[in-house]
Amino acid sequence: MANSISNRADVDSLEPTVSVTTVSLILVTTGIGTIGALWVLQSGLAGLSESLLGPQPKAFWELARSSGLVAYWLMWMSVAFGLLITNRMARLWLGGPTVFDLHQFTSLLGVAFALVHAFILLGDRYIKYSPLQIVLPFASVNYQPVWVGMGQIAFYILMPVIFSFYARQRIGAGTWRLIHGASFLAFSLITVHGLLAGSDTTNFAVLGMYALTGLSVVFLTIYRLATLALAPA
Repeated sequence: MANSISNRADVDSLEPTVSVTTVSLILVTTGIGTIGALWVLQSGLAGLSESLLGPQPKAFWELARSSGLVAYWLMWMSVAFGLLITNRMARLWLGGPTVFDLHQFTSLLGVAFALVHAFILLGDRYIKYSPLQIVLPFASVNYQPVWVGMGQIAFYILMPVIFSFYARQRIGAGTWRLIHGASFLAFSLITVHGLLAGSDTTNFAVLGMYALTGLSVVFLTIYRLATLALAPA
């Protein structure tokens, strides 16, 4: 158990591999790129635009669904890696520094795919989201405002969690862990969002995914708390 505490101290001294400037550029360009792609599809490519914007267009909705599932998997991986960082599992498998990098990368990619998931819906003509409804929680009056709003709130919770990687030395490890604790709330909201706002919850494979990921987070959380409780003072 002493090794676990030592490993936590080692991880607290690690610096993010990706610079804050790079993270900001990735998120900004993901949002701009998604909106730009929508404009090109709708105005510049007539044949493809017709297939996307015909009498019953489904492509934008399908893209939103698939990007949402990818974002969920990445956020689950981020939470799981975060729970693994300071315990014996990480040291036996990948090592604390590697798990720390994976924790950061998966959270960043998860937020990037969440941006695609949200902004691609601007092209869906059935629900007809406005830009304000995309960015303002619970403004989705055309489709499941409460459950969609939970996903939007989760996104805003995750933003300070991600950028806290770069302020850790200033705010201290204790405050950093406290901020990171919000990721559990965000993951819970994302799971509720996916289950109640998603159109795939009648699919047994998708329900199995939510059950597997949710139970694994519960198991890793209990394991980590037990490890800390049993560690010598």
